[in-house]
Amino acid sequence: MRMDTSRNRAAGLSVRQSEALMAAVIVARSTSFVFSRMAINSMSPFNILAVRFLAAFAILLILFSGKLRRLNRRVLRNGVILGATCEAMMAFEMLGIRYAETSLASLIENAAFILVPVPEILLLGVYPTKAAVKGMALAFLGLLVLGTGMTGGIGRGGPYLLLAMACYAGTIFETSVFAKEGEPLLVGIVQMGTMGTLSLLLTLGFERFRLPQTGAEWAMILMLAVVCSVFGFTLQPVAQRGLTASRAGMFSVLNPLAAMLWGYLVLGERITPVKALGAALIVAGLLLPAAADAKAEDGR
Repeated sequence: MRMDTSRNRAAGLSVRQSEALMAAVIVARSTSFVFSRMAINSMSPFNILAVRFLAAFAILLILFSGKLRRLNRRVLRNGVILGATCEAMMAFEMLGIRYAETSLASLIENAAFILVPVPEILLLGVYPTKAAVKGMALAFLGLLVLGTGMTGGIGRGGPYLLLAMACYAGTIFETSVFAKEGEPLLVGIVQMGTMGTLSLLLTLGFERFRLPQTGAEWAMILMLAVVCSVFGFTLQPVAQRGLTASRAGMFSVLNPLAAMLWGYLVLGERITPVKALGAALIVAGLLLPAAADAKAEDGR
């Protein structure tokens, strides 16, 4: 069975609009590695997650209080499952970036797209197109090329980051399935509340909970809550309702690419020819399936 995403419509979004929104949420989340690494110098990992996601959940309740009347048991179940998987991903990510370079951590975690087709094939019988497979190969090669330009090591963070990658692949697949069952925005809100609750429990069990104490800490937490969580996480189910899990997973490669661009624009980091080649391969890998879909549409 092959899924034709060009026929899929979600909540009034075309496939191209779904792809644009998916790209936007990934780029928004690309800042999380930097802010998390800065915050972890003065706050413990689970404490950061607890304050971040509980703050995001509170903001969402204020913004979308009227929509909560449509909350039902299925939406609640889907949001809790997705939140638990995503919390595991974030926990392993926070543990990993304590020992690994953030850019390298981003590369490893966001290679999750190569794992997404596995449950899609085994559980749904949905196979990626030939163009999608070629796009994945190009994007993965681009990640490998980007990685050759990094001098930092993985160290003890390696196993945590590999677990984060596996969990990330799981969240992409789950999001795709749950979003198509209805109320993707509410699923995202419940997901955020679940992640905040689980992070708080982990903090109370293994760390000491405290609120940010300085203006710098509050600034980092609010950036993580508003940009990376309220927008970056909550709207992902809305975007994925119009995409297959494999296609949505491909957009994860934008995370390390965006992180490289942020470094160039904000921190003045140099983009070497090797990094430029890696970026070009990633972009080609993303565009190849879209070009094939457009060609197929014209041929109908």
